[in-house]
Amino acid sequence: MPNDAPHISVSTESLERKHEAREPHLRNPLIVVASAAFMIVFCLAGAGILAAIFSKERPMQKMQPLGLIAAPNLKPLARFPKPNLQIDDDHAERTVLYDQQNEKLNSYGWTDRSNGIVRIPIARAMDLILQRGLPTRTNDISQTDGSPIQLIQERSNQQ
Repeated sequence: MPNDAPHISVSTESLERKHEAREPHLRNPLIVVASAAFMIVFCLAGAGILAAIFSKERPMQKMQPLGLIAAPNLKPLARFPKPNLQIDDDHAERTVLYDQQNEKLNSYGWTDRSNGIVRIPIARAMDLILQRGLPTRTNDISQTDGSPIQLIQERSNQQ
């Protein structure tokens, strides 16, 4: 080993300790870096080539306004079982639904006629709460005729 590098002056102490007598080779790390770079470029190029081939040969095309995949006759594909997503540019069904909900929220009507439960408009309900205040419950049991459990049982017997 001492005869491998005669032009480099290495102390005998370093040679006895078996330290390296010359600079390490950079060849192996460079080979690893180059092969990793080659694999990355190869994989990206292969993926690009496959994407180009498959995009030319597929029977579907994209609908321009919505970006949805459609059949050649520009109708949405029925690949999946019902219920399907609804495609509507005018949002007519959503507008009708919002109108129906607003009608219920802002009108009088029966919710459960057999039990006498009605609905009132939100504005009227807020006015009534302002006039009457929120219902409160006292925690003092001595003011009632019995415990809360007895009151619940009495109310269930009354119905």
